[in-house]
Amino acid sequence: MSIPAQWAKDHNIEAADTAYLYTHRDGSLVVRWNENEHSDLATTQIILSDTDSRVAKRMLRAAYTAGFTQITLRAQDELTSEQRRAITTCTRQLTGVEISEETDCNITVQYLLDADDVSIRQSLLQLQSITLSMHEAAMEFAVGESDESEYIINRDEEADRILQLITRHFNRSLLELAELDQLGVTRPQLFEYYVTARQLERIADHAVKIVRCVQRTDHAISEELLPEMSSISADTHQVIEDAAEAVINSTSTDVVHSTLNRCERVIQEARKVDQTLADRAPREAYVLTRVLDSLIRTAKYSENIAELRLRTSLRV
Repeated sequence: MSIPAQWAKDHNIEAADTAYLYTHRDGSLVVRWNENEHSDLATTQIILSDTDSRVAKRMLRAAYTAGFTQITLRAQDELTSEQRRAITTCTRQLTGVEISEETDCNITVQYLLDADDVSIRQSLLQLQSITLSMHEAAMEFAVGESDESEYIINRDEEADRILQLITRHFNRSLLELAELDQLGVTRPQLFEYYVTARQLERIADHAVKIVRCVQRTDHAISEELLPEMSSISADTHQVIEDAAEAVINSTSTDVVHSTLNRCERVIQEARKVDQTLADRAPREAYVLTRVLDSLIRTAKYSENIAELRLRTSLRV
C-alpha cells in the first residue's frame, strides 16, 4: 500500500507496518494503523469549579449531547446537596442513562443503550406526533375549548428528551463512522433527521409559548375571530405534518411544493389577521399578536423542513 511519505513520517509509520482496514455501510473504507480503535467519546471528566447547581446540569447535558458514554462530574471539594439534586434530576430527564457511581466528590453517569438498539427514524416519528399533539392542544386552549395546559408543558419535556437523544447520536457520528453502521442510517439521512428534529422541537416550544401567553393574561381568543384562527391553526397543523413526513418518508417534490405553498398561505393569512388588531383592546391584541407570531414561526419552521427535503431530492 502506498501512502504519502510526509504523512507516514508525521505518524511514525514505516515500511512493513500493518494497516487495518474498516469497511462502513456508507461505502467508505477506513485505513488505520492501530487494531483497536480508541474512542474519543468513551469517557470524560468535568471539574465543577462553580458550586452553582445550574452549571452542573448544563455540563451534564452538554456531555450527553456531545456523545460521551461515561460522564464524571467532580467537585473541587465536595458536591453540594443542590448539585447532587440537579445531576440526579437531569439524569432522569435524559434517555438511556443512569448514575453508576457516586462519592462525596463525584458522580458518574453512564449511557446504557447501544446505537443498534436506537431507531433515529422512529424517534423522529415520535417527536412529530408529540409536536402535532402539542400544537393542537395549545390552540384548543387559546380558543377556550380546553383548560388542559399542564399537559402541553409536560409534553415539551418529552420533545426535548427526544431531540437530545438524536443530537447525541448525530454528534457521535461526526467522530465515529461505526456509529452510522450501528444506527443503520447514512450520514446525509442522519443530518436530515437531526435538522428536522431541531425544527420540530422549536415548534413544540411555540405551543408552550401560546399556552403561557394565554395563562399570563387570562384571556382567550374572542369568538368573532374563532373561524379565522381555527382555519389558520388547522392549516398550520397540516404543514407541520406534511413537512416532517416529506423528510421521514422521502415524499415527491410535487408534495413538497404543495406543502411550501401552504406554508406561504398560512403566513399570509396570519399577517392579514394581525393587521386588523390595531383597534382592539390592548390585552386582547397582545394575546392575538403573540399567538399569530407563534403560528407564523411554526409555519416557517415547517417551511425549513420542507426546503430541506427539496434540497436532498436533488442528490438522487
